[in-house]
Amino acid sequence: MKQKGTKLKKSWTVREFLRFVVPSVASMFVFSTYSIVDGIFVSHGVGELALGAVNLCTPFLNAMFAVAVLLSVGTSTVCAVHIGRGEPEKANLIFTQNAFVVGGCALLLTLLVHLFPNAVVELLGATDGTRAYMISYLQTVSPFAIFFMVSYCFEVLVKTGGHPSVSVLGVSTCFVTNVVLDYVFVIKLHMGVEGAALATGIAQAMSFMIFLVHFLRGRSSIKFQLSRPFLGIYRRILPLGLSEFSSEFALGFTTFLFNRVIRTYIGEMGIVSYSLISYVNTLVLMLVVGTTQGMQPLVSLNLGRGDRMACRGYFRYALVGGVAAATACFAVCQAFPEAIVSLLFDRSSATFPYTVEALRAFSYTFLILGFNVLSAGYFTAMEIPLPAMTIALSRGFITVTIALIGLSSIFGGDGVWYAPVASEALCLFLTAIFLVLYRKRAALVTQ
Repeated sequence: MKQKGTKLKKSWTVREFLRFVVPSVASMFVFSTYSIVDGIFVSHGVGELALGAVNLCTPFLNAMFAVAVLLSVGTSTVCAVHIGRGEPEKANLIFTQNAFVVGGCALLLTLLVHLFPNAVVELLGATDGTRAYMISYLQTVSPFAIFFMVSYCFEVLVKTGGHPSVSVLGVSTCFVTNVVLDYVFVIKLHMGVEGAALATGIAQAMSFMIFLVHFLRGRSSIKFQLSRPFLGIYRRILPLGLSEFSSEFALGFTTFLFNRVIRTYIGEMGIVSYSLISYVNTLVLMLVVGTTQGMQPLVSLNLGRGDRMACRGYFRYALVGGVAAATACFAVCQAFPEAIVSLLFDRSSATFPYTVEALRAFSYTFLILGFNVLSAGYFTAMEIPLPAMTIALSRGFITVTIALIGLSSIFGGDGVWYAPVASEALCLFLTAIFLVLYRKRAALVTQ
């Protein structure tokens, strides 16, 4: 019991928080820019039709990434808890098995694209003009799926193993490689969408090798350790990864849904505008998700140690940082929308002024999404999967569908751009309820 006149020393610090969060934000930013960089180079090097094709392929890339998130985030949480309890061997076994499972899922997705290309692009919404571009892009990038997905698995566990700086090295190398090769393949060699896909794939392979070498050299507290399969652990891993999986998969689902509603109420100009807006939304969301994933190993480690005050402390840091970053993005979109839109569209285009106003309307969602995503991530780190999964499923699928279909049917095209903020507002109410119901278990009050 604390005596009068004494002060307990905090076991959580801003410095430690930033040591994990900054690399995580950088990682998520880079992971989210692959299709964006491809889109920018394709727009300038090939044309608007090819840009539309790359944007239509985005839900497949989101789905691929979502599977990696599903398996890796839960694995990270479980490994962190075992490390916090002084059980590193259990963490090693879980990490090693998960790397092989993620690799197997990547191979299945690659086969799917190569065996059923027409069915895949038809599902993604291909048109006569975009179909050939989409097949070329997907069949070029899909053989690299194993590097894309396992690299993300390694990147998450690098931070859990106590080396977030290696994460920065891996993702930075990947980003630079992608930009340079996009320029060479698309602009200089005129390889079109195949060149953009090849640039992304090679960049992913580079980051995979950096992380693999790190684990093989044995510097991490998490190491490769082979054993007989024990797949029962996924009964614990999968529920913990569902909230982040839903957030990532929702990006693809939202793109899919928006494209169809926009086609009905706005037309081709709206679809072109949404290409840019979806890129901006992805970047902002990944800033918040990066903050969430940087917070999670710290919370899980302290949960394993029984330091619940530190768990709460790191959650507060994440809320301040994540919400502030999303709010700053809103301010930029309100103040400088023309500069953002000019990255993809010529100022003389008829699409330009419409996209500027649509971006301003859409950006109001950034004021709310940070709180919802961070709260779901905190519940995951505290091994409370039910509210995490419910929040993620609601904001990613249920509320966005209700808001988009409802507002567009009432207000037409204008309602499309305000639907996301309505969706996040509905989810905010649900998040607040869970924070009250689980406040003791989530260490939000002194016990």
